[in-house]
Amino acid sequence: MPTFSHPDGRMRVNVRILGHMSIEDKVTTIIAAVGVGGALTGYMISLFNSWKAVQWKRAELANNYIKEFNGNDEMVFAGRCLDWEGGRLFLPEKLRAYLPDNAQFIQHDKRIMAKALSPALTLEEDNDPRIQIYRTSMDSFLSWLSLVASGLNRKLFSVADIEEVGYWVSKIESEPMIHGFIVAYGYHERFITLRDAFRRRRNPYRNWYFIPPEVIRNLRDSLLSRR
Repeated sequence: MPTFSHPDGRMRVNVRILGHMSIEDKVTTIIAAVGVGGALTGYMISLFNSWKAVQWKRAELANNYIKEFNGNDEMVFAGRCLDWEGGRLFLPEKLRAYLPDNAQFIQHDKRIMAKALSPALTLEEDNDPRIQIYRTSMDSFLSWLSLVASGLNRKLFSVADIEEVGYWVSKIESEPMIHGFIVAYGYHERFITLRDAFRRRRNPYRNWYFIPPEVIRNLRDSLLSRR
């Protein structure tokens, strides 16, 4: 039997063996070699197309997770509460029932939010309607993040497919007021999954760290006092 080699990816017939073959055998052998090469090329193309299809499905699933977040007013509200230190915030319709007048806005205050997210909150301390608003919205937000972590664990998508979540992972890491809530209500393991994934794998937020506002204020005050 003739031997074949393909160091550059192309099938080659052993010329020395062909020299001892009839023309008909040579033609048959070359046709067979071309057929094997074509079959191999087709197989490689099929593998590549399958890989591309899997990548596309993973990216599409991750995109659906992001759409779910952006389309959920409660989770968007929770994110804004984490981002902003205070101010007037638009209140999602589902959360307005917590307010006596069904107001469309609340006066956001990180101090009240920190109180709301304390695992040690008592019924006596639950004396501000914003407390349940903060707790309910944050619970929805953390539940969604847990689903993202589960998806990463099951390799339904990769960090690169859903890199926007890295922003919230970095933000939550910089907010100690929410850490107790995460541990107390069963979100800790999933959050560790997210933290490890987004800190170890390449993504735009891998090295992001938020400086707490109080640190900035203290630094500003210190600089002003030296003038």
